[in-house]
Amino acid sequence: MGTVLSKMEMLNKALEILPATEEDIVLTGIISKIAERFAVLKKAERTLIEKYESVKKLEKQIKEEGVSPDDHTAYNDLLEWRAAKYELEELTFFLESI
Repeated sequence: MGTVLSKMEMLNKALEILPATEEDIVLTGIISKIAERFAVLKKAERTLIEKYESVKKLEKQIKEEGVSPDDHTAYNDLLEWRAAKYELEELTFFLESI
């Protein structure tokens, strides 16, 4: 059975093998995780756009129709959409600062 390496041992082993610095490896990992998260958030956003067209239309729908005590789907979708937009903005800002 193989040996389980700690994170630091894996990093040190990678530094021995790869023509990269520790900073390169860490930044690559961060950027990779951000790209994965972007994909998830953009997919959620596309789903909401297909369902409601825009955040403004969804907000207008909720304002005009209210939220049913039995079905909070539209309101939950609005909260999800706002959270996704905020996270996308934060991730974009973070990437621009790297």
